[in-house]
Amino acid sequence: MLAEDYNLPKQTHEIFSVMARGNFISSNGTRDGMNRLYDIINNPENFDRLQAYFNVIRYNIERGNNFFYFSKLHEANSELEKKLERFERYIDIIDLFASMDNKITIGSRFRPGEIAEECNANVRLKQKLQKIPLYRSETLHNKVREICDLMSRDSYLELEDEKTESYKVLDSYTYLLDVINSVAIYEDSSNTDNAQGLIYN
Repeated sequence: MLAEDYNLPKQTHEIFSVMARGNFISSNGTRDGMNRLYDIINNPENFDRLQAYFNVIRYNIERGNNFFYFSKLHEANSELEKKLERFERYIDIIDLFASMDNKITIGSRFRPGEIAEECNANVRLKQKLQKIPLYRSETLHNKVREICDLMSRDSYLELEDEKTESYKVLDSYTYLLDVINSVAIYEDSSNTDNAQGLIYN
């Protein structure tokens, strides 16, 4: 069947191009009309049509708390293992964010410099930041910038103002927290008969 047969919204290609990259569409995202795309998917009639269409090409629209993302139908276990490895790098980042005086939560706004300053003034936070893998910046500020760049690419943060380096935490951050908790549960139960698998995009 053709896309026209599903009476799809005109933004269907735009929606697909975002979520097929593994990114999220959050209700509180504003760049590139993200909140507009969210409203289009959230419309019940549009959702049913989009779901039927994307299922044909082996994608499933998953609904989170004020965000949407794709999962693949019948995905190989090897692909799931790669995704698990990808999420493991976030464990230390989430631990850092949760340990700060001004905890970073959905809708929070912050600048990398603020996090770097708090880490520099707190030995425990500084050690947490320094041990985060995959980053080799010479200064704490640049290390936080790299973390923010990573989280923006994965659509958990949004850069609101380039001049002031102001970031906003998107609704999809909930998904990241849930997956990190699932990773911990998975690792704790991996040697038991009741070990459970993970479902994530």
